[in-house]
Amino acid sequence: MSAAFDTINRNKILTILLILEDILEEEELRLVRFLLSNTTLETRMNKADIQALFNSNIGTPQGDGLSPVLFSIYLEHALRKTWTVIGDPTTKLEELIPREIAYANDVDFIGSQYIDIDAVENALKEFDLIVNVNKTELTSISKEVTEWRKQRK
Repeated sequence: MSAAFDTINRNKILTILLILEDILEEEELRLVRFLLSNTTLETRMNKADIQALFNSNIGTPQGDGLSPVLFSIYLEHALRKTWTVIGDPTTKLEELIPREIAYANDVDFIGSQYIDIDAVENALKEFDLIVNVNKTELTSISKEVTEWRKQRK
């Protein structure tokens, strides 16, 4: 993902959090709303005295402890929606194999066949998530017992 924390749609994350009302209390939701509202950013031009303040209504603040959690919830919801859009590639035999492995804003998609990367990218765009094509890799591992040992990234 590119600029992961900067692209989160605040209205969507708040809507997603409302779905979790059985887990989150109203005070917690109010706190998240407060943290995401009235955010002002400052830009500086080449360490000069030129500064500009502007309001931001997208993204989550970086450097706090809550933003990674909000991003993880947002990404999880987006990935669930992605699988409903492009279809779930798993079969009965593969039900215990995860479809993706995610750590922060890094995601690996796993399957027994190539996933339509364009479909994944388009589905994630609905959530304003941008796939970094410069970091995207496709790796194929054959079914030979020792073939996986020869794989290099």
